[in-house]
Amino acid sequence: MTYTIYSMLNVASAVLIGGLGAVIAAVRIPARTQNRHYRTARTYLSIAFILLALLKLTEIIVPKDNDTELTGCIALIVGALQALCFTASLLLFIRPQWVTRRRVTTQLAGIAVVSLALVACQTLLPVGVYHIVMAGCSALYVALLVYYTLVFRRAYRQFGADMTAYYQEEDLNRQLRWIAYTFYSSLAVGCLVFLSVSGIVWLDCLFIVIYSAFYVYLTSRFINYGQYVSTVMRAVQPDEQSQVPALGKTAVAPERMSRTMVKAVEDTPMKFAPISARLRQWVDEQRYLQSDVAVKDVAAALDTSPRRLNEYFSEVVGEDFVKWRMRLRLQYACQLIDQNPDRAMQEIAVESGLGDRSYFYRKFSEVMGMTVTQYKQQAKLNLPLSE
Repeated sequence: MTYTIYSMLNVASAVLIGGLGAVIAAVRIPARTQNRHYRTARTYLSIAFILLALLKLTEIIVPKDNDTELTGCIALIVGALQALCFTASLLLFIRPQWVTRRRVTTQLAGIAVVSLALVACQTLLPVGVYHIVMAGCSALYVALLVYYTLVFRRAYRQFGADMTAYYQEEDLNRQLRWIAYTFYSSLAVGCLVFLSVSGIVWLDCLFIVIYSAFYVYLTSRFINYGQYVSTVMRAVQPDEQSQVPALGKTAVAPERMSRTMVKAVEDTPMKFAPISARLRQWVDEQRYLQSDVAVKDVAAALDTSPRRLNEYFSEVVGEDFVKWRMRLRLQYACQLIDQNPDRAMQEIAVESGLGDRSYFYRKFSEVMGMTVTQYKQQAKLNLPLSE
């Protein structure tokens, strides 16, 4: 009966992890430069999930009571491969410079050589000799986990320093601490792999439940990282991001933006006078800060049609409504930063109607001609923007 429970858990775990691997592989990641490492991490994690699902299927085919040595051998091999995949994936999140093809290939080759030797010993040598070899390979596995821990800790410290130096706030680092939690959770699961070679069925069952829960958590964290990838890559790999114009060369002063917008509304032909008046009130009420409001809804609020509103902005303002509203939101964000440069950027992004931090940083750089960090530094020094 106990064995039946173990088999059922193995089947359920294999189906769950295989399904999660399919979910990760199906995550849509736009083919942009800043997403390159995110896409690579998706590949590594998909491989890790498939490896474990195959292991579970192998244990179902090979009865555990008949070949505990083979099961433990496979568990150790897959554990080493998963440790490589997990570490490489999380490093791609925070320090992609470390994850080079040569480095990954070298470590993969080392794991393959040791794995082949372990399987050969299990097949050809007496059980007593195999146990000695297995003990040696287990020690190598522990050494590998220690090595990955040291590498990750060093990379994570540098990641924190890069993020703080670029964005000059700790709030973002706190939001990304789950990356460290995920690594140490995977490390704990890697250590618990020895439960699968203990021969104690209830410990094996407990291990299955633990690592299955971890895989669910890891999948959710991977998907969640998509909202941060642009923000992180801009800080940890600035050379790969588009270069921001030097301060004072193309930067647009908020004061100038405000005057330009007011002038555009004032210099309105008579045929657009009703729209202009209602739009002025719409701006005064700061309704441009409302997020996720479609142009058609704005047009309805102004008692006009989307086509008529587009005509107004094309003929009077000289740009489309979406870009114009974006500049208003960023002007408001600048005012918030001027009032308190140390305020969390996530709060400012939400209050300005932009919501997503990565989107806020990207649009700020595009429109203002400088990064948020540069503007914050300037606000702290109370220096006027170049006209």
